[in-house]
Amino acid sequence: MVENGPDYLKTYDEIQSRKVRWIWYPYIALGKITLLQGDPGDGKSTMMLNLIAELSKAGRLPNNVKISSPIKSLYQCSEDDAYETIKPRLESFEANCGNVEFIDEEMVENLTLDDEKIREAIVLFKPQLVVIDPLQSYIGEGCSIYTASRARKLMHNLSIWATKYKCAIVLISHFTKNEGTRDLYRGIGSIDVVAAARSVLQVETDSENPNIKRVKQVKNNLAPKGPDVFYELSKEAGFHWLDNEQKETVKSDRQKSKPVSKTEAMAVFIADKLQEGMVPANEILELYKGMQLSDRTIRNAKKQLGIVSIRKDGQWYWSLPNDKGETNT
Repeated sequence: MVENGPDYLKTYDEIQSRKVRWIWYPYIALGKITLLQGDPGDGKSTMMLNLIAELSKAGRLPNNVKISSPIKSLYQCSEDDAYETIKPRLESFEANCGNVEFIDEEMVENLTLDDEKIREAIVLFKPQLVVIDPLQSYIGEGCSIYTASRARKLMHNLSIWATKYKCAIVLISHFTKNEGTRDLYRGIGSIDVVAAARSVLQVETDSENPNIKRVKQVKNNLAPKGPDVFYELSKEAGFHWLDNEQKETVKSDRQKSKPVSKTEAMAVFIADKLQEGMVPANEILELYKGMQLSDRTIRNAKKQLGIVSIRKDGQWYWSLPNDKGETNT
């Protein structure tokens, strides 16, 4: 102890060390700030609502680890309607909605990140996860996350709340348009926002399939960086997490089912028609009348497949190349 010193002045022998506790190891820690950043429309909000739903009902984490008991969350979102978008999404994930709180912004105007109402909501509801979506929508007029001193003060205040109330705070942020910068600096605002976050997660779209998203951890001050995790988000499949095997299957299915050009589409069709043997050329061409495919497209598709043209009984037939490697005639 510091003799005759004030209560706030301590020596480290007066306190006990403690282990970091996690909502989702090693990505989101209790009592800490996590930054989740990515491009608009890449599913960050849907991803977090899925996690919130699983926490609410003691379901499973994205890595399939069972959650031991239900966890409350506060999800504050300015971009999606609570009644028409957020609630239906939670219901689609079979969430226990009684464990998910929000501040009704139809009743509270100009809610900001350091608003006392957010602190009161944390104190009263006792959520272990607080999600602000997106960060820039909750910056007050008198504050700028681009100004280092103001951003530092704002983030320091959030860090105190996270520690004091033992909750994980996740701030969702959009990327800037400057793609040439390092991963850590692509988010909106001062670097002090990134500095205050103990974990920074980045969502990226897969180059081979835009429905597949990769969650990459670009910063972790509390543990080794976690491996990349993947999810699929589409109108057809909805949202679901993918392991590596599932990810490759989705990519393969897309490549098989969605040819990238008219020529490839025609080639897939022709190959399918000729699987059982040769077919009259006119029969194939008749099927494509009215589809505005040019003769060139058909010729290119034939060339791509190595179609063999055979004249028999006064008409032309098409056939796939035989084992002897015959070519077009």
